[in-house]
Amino acid sequence: MNSTLVSLKQKLAPIADLIKDKNDVFYFDYPLHLNVGDLLIYHGTEQFFKQHRIKVRLRRSEYDMNINEIKRKITPNTTILLHGGGNFGDLYLQHQKLREEMVKHFLDNRIIVLPQTLYFKDEKNLEKSAALFRKHADCHLLARDTRTAKAFKQFSPKVHLFPDMAHELYGALPIKSNNSGKRLYFLRKDIEASEIEKNILASLPENADIKDWDDILSDIDNIVLALSWRLNKFANKQNRGWLKDLCHQFWFAYTKRIINRAANVFLQNEYITTTRLHGHIFSCLLDIPNCVCDNAYGKNLSYAELWTKNVNFVELDKSCLNSKN
Repeated sequence: MNSTLVSLKQKLAPIADLIKDKNDVFYFDYPLHLNVGDLLIYHGTEQFFKQHRIKVRLRRSEYDMNINEIKRKITPNTTILLHGGGNFGDLYLQHQKLREEMVKHFLDNRIIVLPQTLYFKDEKNLEKSAALFRKHADCHLLARDTRTAKAFKQFSPKVHLFPDMAHELYGALPIKSNNSGKRLYFLRKDIEASEIEKNILASLPENADIKDWDDILSDIDNIVLALSWRLNKFANKQNRGWLKDLCHQFWFAYTKRIINRAANVFLQNEYITTTRLHGHIFSCLLDIPNCVCDNAYGKNLSYAELWTKNVNFVELDKSCLNSKN
């Protein structure tokens, strides 16, 4: 076991101390989508609940959230936990609106935003959201990097620095055991892709192994996701809480299979170069030597500089800083 990675897992433990009553917790915005990075955070969070004996009374995704249901089931002691990740801002508005709804409707409950990275394209959107958050007296914002922590102070005086929740999975996944000599280039193709990926691709040989999460996912995964969306929305429309709970249990089990499949792909390689933060974190969890390059707005290297640069098999490629948009 790598001592730095064990330490990062241990650094998550104080989050449990922020919870008012470990038997009265709501967990919202679990990822009902196929971004494997978010699924790693999700499973790390659930592992954290198990490790710290936290009883989650209500779990809901963006598709089956119902304010009236929450109001019926919430108590003055309930702590609301909001899923972590890299979507705090105006790139993924549905998730930000969900957080804002919680802050607006549950002023008397402690709210904890699990470790996040903040990014707003529009300063006016930041100011508007910050003004709403400031009205809540007991909102704890957990930041994954110092830039986010600084920005979070506009939202709340209760700001904390924590590593990503996926680190809770260290020791629960298989680790690299063979030397295949293969190298994987795990590069973004989505909304956060930039000139960095283009410059890396331009320098690679024709036979280079290049993948993103979509290359690991299957048509069946997309069908299961679409059916899950429909079932969750139906359960929400019909106010069937038991069906929502059943949907979550199925989704958790199914996405565990996806994570295991992704691990098998990663473990076929001796070295991984990535522009995805969770390409980097996942490689670390699997003990695979890796090089992390930045993304379009500096999320990856700011994270690695703070938490993972001292892992003895991690390399930071700062040359990609020169090619950012």
